[in-house]
Amino acid sequence: MNIAIIGSGHIGGTLGKAWAAKGHSVTFGSRDPQSERMRALLELIGPNAATASVKEAAAIGEVVVLAVPGTEIGRVLEEAEDLRRKIVINATILFDGRSADEEVRRLANGARVVRAFHTSTWEALANPRFGVANATLFMSSEDEEAKQTVLQLGAEAGFDMVDTGGADAMAEIEKALFSFWTALSPRFGRDYAIRVLRREEVQPS
Repeated sequence: MNIAIIGSGHIGGTLGKAWAAKGHSVTFGSRDPQSERMRALLELIGPNAATASVKEAAAIGEVVVLAVPGTEIGRVLEEAEDLRRKIVINATILFDGRSADEEVRRLANGARVVRAFHTSTWEALANPRFGVANATLFMSSEDEEAKQTVLQLGAEAGFDMVDTGGADAMAEIEKALFSFWTALSPRFGRDYAIRVLRREEVQPS
C-alpha cells in the first residue's frame, strides 16, 4: 500500500517506520524534503521510505496520515490540495478547545476521514507491547470501509484497535483519556498505555 505521512516528527516517523517494515511504501510530505532531518529519517527507515512535498506525497498516497501539530492542520491541507475519496487518518491534536476531528473533516472536503493514532504517547506507539499485551488505540469514523483499512494498518503496527463508532463517542473517550493521562503521567511518565479487556462473544449453543 502507498501511504503518505504528512509530518515527520515522533508520531509520523514512528508510524512510518512500522509500516515500512511491513512492506508498505511510505512517503513523507515535508516543506523541505531534502533537509538533513528528512535524510536521517530515510536512512533510519530504509528503502521503503521516500520524501516529497506535501502535495506530491498526498497525490501518491492511497492513505494520507496527518501527523502534524494541530496549528498546522489548515496549512498542510491547503498544500495537499485534492484529497477527495482518499482515506485521511487524522492523528492531530488541538489544545485550544476546538475539535481536531471537526476541523479536519471540514477542511479535507470529500476525504474519507478516520480519527486514529492520537490516543497514545509516541513512546507507546514506538513499542506497543507491554508484557503479554499490546496497547489499545481508539479510532472512529462514519466510513466503515475506510475504518477496516485503518484497523488493518493499526494491527500491522502492533496495536489492539478498538472501533468506537462515530465522532461523538470518540469525543467522550478523548475527554476521559485526558483525565487519565493527567492523573497517571506524574507517576508513570510517558511510556505507558491502556489496554481494553473484553470477553469474546459466546455463540449460543
